[in-house]
Amino acid sequence: MNNVDSVGPPDPVSNLRPIKYHKPKHESLVERKLRLKRIEVAKWNHEFWSSHNLRFVKERDAYKKCLADKGIPTANADQMSEFYKDFLDRNWKTHLTYNFEWYKKNISIVRLMMNTNIYKAIQWTKKFKF
Repeated sequence: MNNVDSVGPPDPVSNLRPIKYHKPKHESLVERKLRLKRIEVAKWNHEFWSSHNLRFVKERDAYKKCLADKGIPTANADQMSEFYKDFLDRNWKTHLTYNFEWYKKNISIVRLMMNTNIYKAIQWTKKFKF
């Protein structure tokens, strides 16, 4: 199992599963670029969701405390849905920016994957002298 990527348990804050990318023994330059780009994007994604989720929990706890201060010990589903909607409305631009960047980063990974596959195909044809 040393020649495959491995996936760990979800991070308690970001809720993302970390991936340890396999490094081939004779890694080519294009394979290295792809692996490093995937690591970079995973780190960026983890940082975004860690920050976002910490902010969400902090604001949710503050909302619940505000309700408790008003004599409402437990928030019901309607009250929490109001909080969720408000949170999403206040963070829509952040989510929009995140999604735009996420797509750009994934397109760059797809490009690198295509380059890697083309390189491997060329190496394969050289090996069999096609």
